[in-house]
Amino acid sequence: MVDGMTAVQINVRGSHTVRLLPERATVHAALAAEGPEPQPVFDAVVAALADVKTSIEALHDPKRGPVTWYSFDQVRMGSRRPWNKDGKQLPLVHSATVSVAAKFSDFDDLATWVTWSAGVDGFGIGYIEWAPTEDRRLKVERKTRRRALRDAKRRAQDYADALELGVVTVRTISDTAMNRPVPVARMAAMRSEAPAPPAASPELSLRPQEIEISAEVEATFEIKR
Repeated sequence: MVDGMTAVQINVRGSHTVRLLPERATVHAALAAEGPEPQPVFDAVVAALADVKTSIEALHDPKRGPVTWYSFDQVRMGSRRPWNKDGKQLPLVHSATVSVAAKFSDFDDLATWVTWSAGVDGFGIGYIEWAPTEDRRLKVERKTRRRALRDAKRRAQDYADALELGVVTVRTISDTAMNRPVPVARMAAMRSEAPAPPAASPELSLRPQEIEISAEVEATFEIKR
């Protein structure tokens, strides 16, 4: 665009993406039980929760890990009256669930704990969220934004050089998107109903994919003429 024949503006978009290996893994899981009577169902979930809580607290250390953070939701009770295939309404089925979340800093310890949890009746892992540490995420985001802006400036200068217009100067910058770490690898949901596998079973190994952190900017550069 020519403004009074005194300046030329170049609008460009710059981007940059960084890929890094995750350093933390947050397990999102739940304990659940069903039955014809509410009290036994409640008692079963509470007993299983006590075992899970003991296992996590034994690993918990906010600074050294392997569990740096965890939470247990309150036990939630409910009931439903199902229908059979003939359209007849069946007796009430009572249920109880409690959410469990734990953040691991060591993936080998995580794999060991996941293997152990397979022996807890009613325990199911929904997914595992992979992420870098908070400090590293902030540093990478800052570096990514800077490189995205440099990419925009490089593009604008390329256009200016092609037309022999001179050196570009930034006029406006717009941060169009800043993506936080995305868990590109998630563990499939599991539900434990069988006893723990024997000691001779193969060991579980977790190898998450890389996480992508990206930044994108739109910028207007000007060449005075």
